[in-house]
Amino acid sequence: MALGLLVIMFTIIAIISIVSIGLLFTVKNRKINNIIFAVTVIIGIVVSYMNFTALPTNYTTEQIVAVIFGLLAVIALILKFMNKDRVAKILSAASVVLGVVQLFFF
Repeated sequence: MALGLLVIMFTIIAIISIVSIGLLFTVKNRKINNIIFAVTVIIGIVVSYMNFTALPTNYTTEQIVAVIFGLLAVIALILKFMNKDRVAKILSAASVVLGVVQLFFF
């Protein structure tokens, strides 16, 4: 029962991640794009937190990598305020993709 719920949760996270990243690079409306960017950053931070808390305490290297993926999202947010939109979008997308890959494989 619990593994089935985990599969459903991971599938929902993967679908939301793919949709948000796709919309991030295709939507041209600035207001909607800012909302999608915020959602993507939040997803990156949440996935990073899930990775960090799901790993055992003796997997220190993997926990540090999870925190670095979360920091990518925070750096993307800072760059967005500095008007470096393209780099901010790439960093937020990288944070989500790398976080989901780590969540799946580790």
